[in-house]
Amino acid sequence: MPAHGKAGACAAPAPWLVEGYSGSGEAMSLDRTVYACQVHLDTAETQWLRGLTPSTRTAVGLQWCGLWTDYVPPGEG
Repeated sequence: MPAHGKAGACAAPAPWLVEGYSGSGEAMSLDRTVYACQVHLDTAETQWLRGLTPSTRTAVGLQWCGLWTDYVPPGEG
């Protein structure tokens, strides 16, 4: 079951979805997603993904900056 939470205190609408991947090549795994406003896009890619490889795309629908979802439970990634 994915875990959800909020990074940072920003409450701005988030036009960006940043996906965080672990592994490499064909063995890459989506571990975390986080939504970001333009101001926090760099923070999302470098800090909120906890060192995962970022892939950024336009978010669909209305989302809020800092909302994240973890797909790999801590200790299993």
